[in-house]
This record gives sequence, structure tokens and C-alpha cells, in this order.
Amino acid sequence: MALKRKYLDEVQYARALALFAVFAVHATSHGVANTDTGSFMFGVYNFLNIAGKIGTPAFIFLSSFILFYTYYHRDLTAKLFQQFYKKRLLFILVPYVVFSVFYFLIYQRLYGSFDDIPALAENFLYKVATGNAHFHLYFVFVSVQFYLMFPVLLYLFKKFKWIRKYSFFIGIAIQWAWVLLNAEYGFVPSKSVVSLSYMMFYFFGAFLGVYYESVAAWIRDWRKNFAGIAFIFAGFAAMIYFYVDIYYNIRTGQPTFSNRVVEFAWSTHALFACAAIFITVHFLASLKLVFLKKLLTELGTVSFGMYLIHPFFLMVLRPVLPNDGGPLEFHSLQLAVLLIMFFGSWFTVRFFYEFVPHSWIVFGKGNRLRDLPKIKKGVAPKPL
Repeated sequence: MALKRKYLDEVQYARALALFAVFAVHATSHGVANTDTGSFMFGVYNFLNIAGKIGTPAFIFLSSFILFYTYYHRDLTAKLFQQFYKKRLLFILVPYVVFSVFYFLIYQRLYGSFDDIPALAENFLYKVATGNAHFHLYFVFVSVQFYLMFPVLLYLFKKFKWIRKYSFFIGIAIQWAWVLLNAEYGFVPSKSVVSLSYMMFYFFGAFLGVYYESVAAWIRDWRKNFAGIAFIFAGFAAMIYFYVDIYYNIRTGQPTFSNRVVEFAWSTHALFACAAIFITVHFLASLKLVFLKKLLTELGTVSFGMYLIHPFFLMVLRPVLPNDGGPLEFHSLQLAVLLIMFFGSWFTVRFFYEFVPHSWIVFGKGNRLRDLPKIKKGVAPKPL
């Protein structure tokens, strides 16, 4: 008997927060590379650029949470998985191919040529098959790998209690085994396109999806569990400092740690971030912040589309912006790029959802504004 699952507004809030992190990284890359390392603003750019590297892990964590929250309590049937793969094919894989073509053609127009069409076609197929058609599309490529594994993992979670009970630690063990083995034997030059590099986030999301009711009750009883919640946020703050400091030393030519320590800093920082975001959005759901909730719900709805389209604005803006002005002009331009990229991406995706038929082909599944859940003014949310 399948347990009916309620719709969680918290997921959309979390997607919006993860999206902010992605934009922070990409909007500050130019500032980090072109600012004097001895200046105050270099520290600001470095902080935003490194602290924001939680976007991909957070989206993977949320995707896993949604999958296990939705499907774990349902009976495993051929029809269930047929529907599952149909949705992923239409709403994830099709937009991935569309944007792979889009960015590949733009890149060739700006930096290459169309003289050798057979070679271009071969190169394009290779990039699509490896998630390298553009720098940010590896996330979708990794997600597809998880979708292929999902039926097997779901079966194992349902079959073996010890797997679901200790899934958090199993995910950490799998990820670190892969990281160490790849470092030793060099299976792939770029591990970021391999799903094994994100197993701790995937298994953490799976754990919360399976035990959601118990975890949500633990968060609601925050007074009793204050020490545990405080530990998560303190750990998050400490790992932000550690990870940001490592890259500050790297970028300023100072002695730093080994690659394994850097990997530990990134993964642990991102893992604490996922837990902190999960707790934060559940607290937010209990507050009477109607406008903020509507805003985050909207951004969560369009987050996948904004993720796909936002590098286009960087490709257009960065080549035409001057780099020879004074500090005030330079930093103002970086802020302008961020705002144009953010609002341009948002409005583009929203325009497609509202006015373009079959917009899912380009940006995946989305809602029209009039279809979004309504939060009535003056009605108190359920308290924690």
C-alpha cells in the first residue's frame, strides 16, 4: 500500500538557495581572476566564489531526496519505472540535448568555424556523451547517471534495512573510495562528470527521503534538539572558513594543503551546507513571510531553466565589458553582470513557461504563475 506523500514547499525554497550559490560562483569568476590579490575586494570575490561551491551538491542532494521521498513508499512495478523514465527523458534529457546544441553552436560561432562538419558532428556527440558541451552541463550528465542507478538503489533500500539505516555513511565510503582510487589509478581526468564523486550527497538525500517524517519531527522539536542543530550550523560555518582559506592561500601563492585535504574541505563543506539548507527551509516554512515564500517558490520553479540558460548571458556580456577602468567601474560592472544574468535568466525562463508552447522542450517542466500554490495573507503556517 503506497503512503500518500504531501507536497513540500520546502523543496522549492531549497532549490532557490542552491541556485543563489551557483550564481555566486559563476558571477565572481571574472572578479577573482582580475582583481589584485592584496585588495579587500579579492577577499570578497574569493569568499563568494568558494563558499558558493555548494550548488551542484545541493541540487544532487535535493534530487535524491525528492526521488526517495516520492518513490520509496510506493510499490515497485514496471509501470512505475516506465513513468519515471518517461518524465526524466522528456523534462531532463531533452532540454540537456537542446542546450548542448545551443552552447556548442555559439562556441563554434565565437571561437571556431564550421568548415569541417563531420568533425564537428563527431566532436559534438563526444561532448554530449561526456557532459562537456558547456562547463555547467556536467550536472545534468551526472543526474542522468543517478537516474539510471535509481531503480537498483531503490530496490536495495527497500530490501535491506541496514543499507537505508546506514546510507549516510555508505555514501561517504563509496565517494571516498572512488576519489582515492581515481587519484591513484587515474580512471578519468575529470572526476566531476562521474556520479561516484557525489555519492555522499545522493545517499544523504536518500536517507532523508526515506525517514522524512522522523527527520521533520526532529527539526520541529528544535528546542529539545538545539545542540544537534547548532552543531550542524557551527560545522557549516567552520568548513566555509576552512575551505575559503585554502583557496585564498592557493590563489595568493601561499603554502597550502594536499589535494586530498582540499577534497575533504569541499565535500564536508557541501555536506554541512545540504543539512543546513534542509533545516533552514523547514524553519522558513513555519514563518509568516508570505512575499519571501512566493519569491523562493517562483525561483525554485524556474531554477532548472535558469541553471541551463544563465551562462549564455556571461558569454554575451563578458567579451564586451571593459577591463581597463578604475576599481569602482570594474566592481560595478561585476555587479551589473550578476544582476543582468540573474534577472535575464529568470525572465527568459518565465517568458517561455507563460507564452511559448511546449516550453518543456527547452527548459523542462515548469508552472505558469497562475498555477503556483497560493499562500493566503493572514493565514498562519503550521508552526514548528
